This record gives sequence, structure tokens and C-alpha cells, in this order.
Amino acid sequence: MLTQKIVSAISDAIYHRRLPPGTKLNERDIAELFDVSRTVVRQALIRLSQDRLVEVSPKRSSSVACPTFDDAYQLYQMLLVLESGVIDQLTKSITQNELEILRAHTLKEQAAHQAHDHDLGDKLGREFHSLLISFLKNDILNNIHNQLRRQEALINALYRSGFDYCQLRDEHTRLVDCFERRDAASAKNLLASHYNLVIKGYKFNTAVPPDIDLKAVLGL
Repeated sequence: MLTQKIVSAISDAIYHRRLPPGTKLNERDIAELFDVSRTVVRQALIRLSQDRLVEVSPKRSSSVACPTFDDAYQLYQMLLVLESGVIDQLTKSITQNELEILRAHTLKEQAAHQAHDHDLGDKLGREFHSLLISFLKNDILNNIHNQLRRQEALINALYRSGFDYCQLRDEHTRLVDCFERRDAASAKNLLASHYNLVIKGYKFNTAVPPDIDLKAVLGL
């Protein structure tokens, strides 16, 4: 329970940009803030490192992860390969009910962004792709995809610039149209264009992180 509390607090601060890339995470300071042992803190940091949110060195020095452009490129390359295979399967098997679920989801995305709730819109955008995977009912595939999506959420939180994502939302709608037509080739071309556009919306900042008040950014 205590470990999960620390994991949730740090991951929330990272995703909401209160902890910039490279920020040092001192075990002793975190232990004092949460009134727990350093062992509990260490367990939390190891769990965060498993999702690549935090980098833990052998000398027990931890910091917020600093994904590079190459990391982002390789991540989206992997997502494209995985989801292209899913498209091949879904264009043969997708049901009318699943199509309706996807269309309803794209409407939620559009509503969130029209309300200027961009955090919710981004979350729904990632969930659109997870929905596609879920329709195959393959637990192993779901787990791999979820891990990749958590890495993507980190990159998005840390490096997204003031980019107009309206076109991306339109592409989700157009992807559903491709599924309805059973047009796998067009869907895969659209997905490749989609991810190329996503990565163009990132600005990789290598500046030294500022001094951080952990108590404030962790909401304690």
C-alpha cells in the first residue's frame, strides 16, 4: 500500500510535467516525505523503472527518465509493426458492435478537445489504440501493448509541444472508416502517417532540470 502510494505520486508528477526529465530522486528525501523506510522507497522506484519512468543506477542514484528522439522513434516503429498486424486481423473479424464502440470513442475524443481538456483527450487518444488491441482478446498482446503505451505516455508528457492535434483526431475517425470498408492497406498507410505526425509534435529538451521542491510537486 505504501509502495503504491509513492509510485502513484511520482508517476502522476511525471505525467503532469511537474518532474522534468533528469530530475534526481533522492531516496532519503522521499522516505522522509512519506514517513517510510528507504527500502519501501527503493521498491517504489524499482517499480517505476520497470515502466521506464525512472532510471535506477547500481549506485542507488535514481532520476526521472530522459527518453531521446531515437527512443521515441523506436517506440513508434514498434507500435506501428504491432498495430499493423492487428489491422490485418481486425479488417477480417471486426464486428458492427466493435465499430460502434470505436465511433463512440472518437466522439468522446473530439468532445474532450473541444472542451479544452487536452489531458483527457490525449488519454482517450491512447485508449483508442488499446481498444483495437483488446478486440483480438489476446492477453499477451494486451500486456505488451500496454507497456509500450505507458512509455508513450511518458514521452508525450515530457516532450509534447504546442502542436495542433486536430488532424490526429480526424485520423482516428478515418481509421474506423477503413475498418468498416475492410480496407487493411489504407488503414496501415494511415497509421504510419498518424505516427509520423505524432512524433513531429515533440520537442526534445536537453536542458538541465531546475531544482525541484519534491514536497510541492508530489502534492504532500
